[in-house]
Amino acid sequence: MPELSGEDEPDRELAARLCAGCPVMSECLELELRSAGADTVGVWGALPESDRRAVYQAWRERRAGRGRGERR
Repeated sequence: MPELSGEDEPDRELAARLCAGCPVMSECLELELRSAGADTVGVWGALPESDRRAVYQAWRERRAGRGRGERR
């Protein structure tokens, strides 16, 4: 597994290349959000760490809203 550089654009490109064509990309992202949450590291679901941390907040809020009777 290549190391992430810590720079947004190169890490996004690397993540996209590593996961290109993966048939379980969405499931991979969901698993990482559920298990690691904001402490995520590496590449999961075609997203580098910094992007997943941002996505995690929205994902968590969406899940919390479903608990109050919102439909999927």
